[in-house]
Amino acid sequence: MIDLAEKAGTRRGMESALRGVGRAVLETYQHGGRTVVTAPLILGIAVLPEFMQHVAEIHLGMFDSAGRFRALANDPLRWGFGYVKLVGFMIAMLAVARFWSVRSIPRTLLVPPATLLRVAAGLIIGFAVAWPFAWLGKQGLSPVINIPLQIVSAVIQGGGLIYVIGALVEDVFVTPKRAMTSLLPAAIMLSVLIAVAFAPSQALHMANHKLALGRALPIVWMLMLFDALWVGLFAALVGSAMFVGVRTGLTWRGWTVHPSDLNPSNVHTPEGA
Repeated sequence: MIDLAEKAGTRRGMESALRGVGRAVLETYQHGGRTVVTAPLILGIAVLPEFMQHVAEIHLGMFDSAGRFRALANDPLRWGFGYVKLVGFMIAMLAVARFWSVRSIPRTLLVPPATLLRVAAGLIIGFAVAWPFAWLGKQGLSPVINIPLQIVSAVIQGGGLIYVIGALVEDVFVTPKRAMTSLLPAAIMLSVLIAVAFAPSQALHMANHKLALGRALPIVWMLMLFDALWVGLFAALVGSAMFVGVRTGLTWRGWTVHPSDLNPSNVHTPEGA
């Protein structure tokens, strides 16, 4: 009887955990979609550079055929816009994560110096601590030695990522100690949410480019306009995944904040005033 009760308890625990993960995924997409309405200005940071690169690509004739697209893939003009696009996407993504924490566009964009200092310190220290393990992993060591080293490196990087995002969103519950100990499950949850947001978004982004190849110019323009807008939603989803992954703060004992308690509707105005 005791064994049956224990098994039933374990099953209920697993079902509850899976429901929590499912709710975290749902909240990621709800927050991402809500960003389009509440913070379009932030998404413009990703949309405008993306569209400008598409203007350059169309000017170069990249979408005339698959062969021409491959031939011009590394064109300097395209990559000039491409670097700006990547930076814009990253900034928008991080800004979305911060927006859902502070619930204000002005506060999102005006990051306090102390917050920037914590983020920079987290990045520098995390890299400095993880780099030796990554370097040792390339030295041809036996798997018996190398695998544990890479596990340690992954743990450090995961905890470091939680701390850096936690610092950016000004989450008082994310301290260096908690990031490297009790919040390590949150690093796994964060990775899952980012993957769930990134993979389908990137797949549609790439499919849209393929669909444009060889099409009439008006159709190419429409597809690329859609693609630029889609990249804005893409950034919103990944940024929301970062927010949900850190704010829910999954620990060894459960959620710091249950995903069902997050509220994407609690924003008074699009300007966040």
